[in-house]
Amino acid sequence: MSRKAWMIFLVVQGAGIILSWLANYTSSPSPLISGVGVGLLVLGNLLLLPGGLLGALAVQRLLLHSGFNMSQLSFVGVVVAVAINLGIWLLCAKLHRSV
Repeated sequence: MSRKAWMIFLVVQGAGIILSWLANYTSSPSPLISGVGVGLLVLGNLLLLPGGLLGALAVQRLLLHSGFNMSQLSFVGVVVAVAINLGIWLLCAKLHRSV
């Protein structure tokens, strides 16, 4: 995979992680700020698709009753989401090269 493709992957995944993380810290009684938090959360989750959904399902099914706290589960979910997205990204790059 080219350096440009790696940079795009890293920027998209990093932005998704940062936006989702920022959404947790923008909760406020103010409707404007809480609306921004919801927007950040939606945008961050969109950037982490499809690995974000698959990672959340995997963490919920396998680790929910494992004794990990919520921040540990969240971290594992992000790692799994990025790993799934990386696999999909590499598969798409390989298919693109073969066509």
